[in-house]
Amino acid sequence: MKRTNLDILRRRAEIIQLIREFFLQRSYLEVDTALLCPFLIPECSLEVFQSVYLPRHGSPRNLFLIPSPELWMKRLIAEGSGSIFQICKSFRNSEPTTRIHNPEFTMLEWYTVGGDYLDSIGILEQLIVFVFERTSSPPILRIPNRSIDCSPPFLRLSMAEAFRRYLKLDLQSLLQGGRAGLAEAARHAGIEPAMDDREEDLFQKLFLSGVEPNLPDTRIVVLYDYPSVIPTLARRKPATPWAERWELYIAGVEIANCYSEERDPDAYQRYYDLQEPEKQRAAVAHPGDRELVGVIRRHGFPKCSGVALGVDRLLQFLLEQESIRTVLPYGAVRAGRGAEDDRYGADT
Repeated sequence: MKRTNLDILRRRAEIIQLIREFFLQRSYLEVDTALLCPFLIPECSLEVFQSVYLPRHGSPRNLFLIPSPELWMKRLIAEGSGSIFQICKSFRNSEPTTRIHNPEFTMLEWYTVGGDYLDSIGILEQLIVFVFERTSSPPILRIPNRSIDCSPPFLRLSMAEAFRRYLKLDLQSLLQGGRAGLAEAARHAGIEPAMDDREEDLFQKLFLSGVEPNLPDTRIVVLYDYPSVIPTLARRKPATPWAERWELYIAGVEIANCYSEERDPDAYQRYYDLQEPEKQRAAVAHPGDRELVGVIRRHGFPKCSGVALGVDRLLQFLLEQESIRTVLPYGAVRAGRGAEDDRYGADT
């Protein structure tokens, strides 16, 4: 077992406290929702961990560790909580253990009532400045072979602009051509489409092979206006093929994901119906939430923007480390190590 780096542990605690202070100063309510739940968010792409509740009386009941606190926070929003935030543990199964992945991780999730996805970019810019100012650091990150300018405004690229810049493709025309157009573009890019690839799969393959690896690595980058063909609960931009969504990258690593949140309960129902069969085919079959739709039908849902941010990944860069492994106070799960996993000590 390796010793914990106490200096990094202290700096981690300082930055997490600054994040909390930032939102409290802006009158966000801090909440603390369940980690162990009977059903989960609808996204079928996320594999999960299962546990079993053994009551003294009655039948055992399957419970699951959350991959995100989204469901319970949205309930509070619908019931009138106003803007809220949470810093909590989240869990995702079947992901590789790498310098940017760990099955257990810390997430910051916040919802801004009355705001949209563009407002949330500004809030995140303010948060980054707030942290740098209070740690007496210039807004520059120094990692091997380069420096990253973190001063706002962040570089903003629409997904259409990114496809033009890095793949020389007109994404809107490709989307209008449906699966056939995306498949042909994939072939030109050296990617052979699989028979069962859907439009969103082909978009993702093009993005991961030709856009993400080429994003600038000396500035913080926000990629916005994702294709609405990708099923999400992000609000669609009227009369366009885009959804009001962005992701933030530092040195090519995704740090945060944001939506202008969908407000229509019927859209929620359609999304749940689409995702549920896939969830039953997951490595750990599990039910999606069906209660939130009813909550939104009863109470409505205000104009709102939500952001999920990986705290460990952000700390990796703020503390100028090469891996999240060194910023986890309990260490990281190592694939294939079994009982030898280094779970309670970070690298020194």
